Amino acid sequence: MLGNSFITIGLPVSLFIIMVGMGLSLTVEDFRRVKQQPRGVVVGTVLQLVGVPLLGFAIGGAIGGGVLAAGLVLTATMPGGTTSNVLTYLAKANLALSITLTVIASLLTVLTIPFYMAYALHWFLGESTQLELPFIKTLVTMMVIVIIPVMLGMFIRAKKPELSQKFEPAINKFAMFVLIAIIVLIMVSERDSIVSWFEQAWLPVVLMNIGAVAIGMLGGRLTGLTKQDSLTVSIEMCVKNSTLGLTIALSLLQSAEMALPVAVYGLLMYITVAVLCWYGRRIAREAATPAP
Repeated sequence: MLGNSFITIGLPVSLFIIMVGMGLSLTVEDFRRVKQQPRGVVVGTVLQLVGVPLLGFAIGGAIGGGVLAAGLVLTATMPGGTTSNVLTYLAKANLALSITLTVIASLLTVLTIPFYMAYALHWFLGESTQLELPFIKTLVTMMVIVIIPVMLGMFIRAKKPELSQKFEPAINKFAMFVLIAIIVLIMVSERDSIVSWFEQAWLPVVLMNIGAVAIGMLGGRLTGLTKQDSLTVSIEMCVKNSTLGLTIALSLLQSAEMALPVAVYGLLMYITVAVLCWYGRRIAREAATPAP
């Protein structure tokens, strides 16, 4: 599977297209919101870039290390995507804060992902491992498949807003298709190992998913954010750009086993965030109900 042209060529190209779609949803004004909501932005960014990755390391250490543990850290270091913005809207939470956090995390994780994964591979697999994620190569790759397409999408939106409105929904559907296609490909090509891998991965992934939600919710409340903003941060912590994680695991690290936690998390997070959406809409109804 790892030599398949879909993985080596198709997946990075697909991610490039998906990140262009993310850029189509953004404007320069999204970056200016940092001044309007500084506390929420700072809290959400710190939890995204530090809190959730440390959770990944903690759970990875608790299960005894290994490739799956490194895969958990990879999952934890992923930023959110435009999916988190859509889900925040459905939850009636703070959409402006969600967009701002998504943009900042997508840009900064270009630097943090190579850093965290270098430690994860050394810590959980030892110096003898053949798996390696070269910092410079990863940084350049992330620039090409994340930063450049996002900027291209923003440029297209600024110059041709009607074009962005036309193509953005289609690209969002394409992103879901790519994620499902990758998961199916892993299951088919690694069918001899997939059952045992899943048995090892599902519980740590569930714990990390619930832990990420708790970090966002509790972190927001303890730092003085409103219920709505805390929910927004929690959704951002919960939702991960699984396509990016799978691209790194399969294209750069060439490890289907490391990709498994990313794939499992990519499916599980929709169940969790559905509960968060229900909670958010309940909060909105209570806020809209006049006091007797």
